[in-house]
Amino acid sequence: MATVETIHTHGYQHFDNLQLSAEEFYTTLQTMIAFYQYPDIRYKIEELREGGYLSAKRKYFSINWNRHKYLVCASPFGKSFFISWWHQEGANTGAAVAQKLGSLGKAFAVNMEKKTYFQVDAELMFISCMNGIIQAAIDKVKADKGYTAEIPQVLN
Repeated sequence: MATVETIHTHGYQHFDNLQLSAEEFYTTLQTMIAFYQYPDIRYKIEELREGGYLSAKRKYFSINWNRHKYLVCASPFGKSFFISWWHQEGANTGAAVAQKLGSLGKAFAVNMEKKTYFQVDAELMFISCMNGIIQAAIDKVKADKGYTAEIPQVLN
């Protein structure tokens, strides 16, 4: 039962010896998502802290649909670059509250979490589409930059 936020998957792509603009990558994602005209998908740039309250902030591209969310981070790391993405499902706050109301509340919470076949199909479609778009955007970066994984100079 999703009464708390749940991280479902995490993906990652490292580019050795490549410099890229995070904004350029985020624009590519936004363009690809907009092209497909998926219903009810919202996206925006979010700033999340790297660590504690006083730490620096990092820009993430946030893709939201119902309780599902992808957070995509594109960032330089020394002479390299990485793209990371997280798929998470937000908590059903109504179910979380109901669950605290004893046996009847727990039964009600379970009922609130039931999904129809169509709801499950739509969730899987969203997840599949977003994973595909993120991978396609990564492949576009590789093609546009002529990227091939190379042996680090330190080993040459």
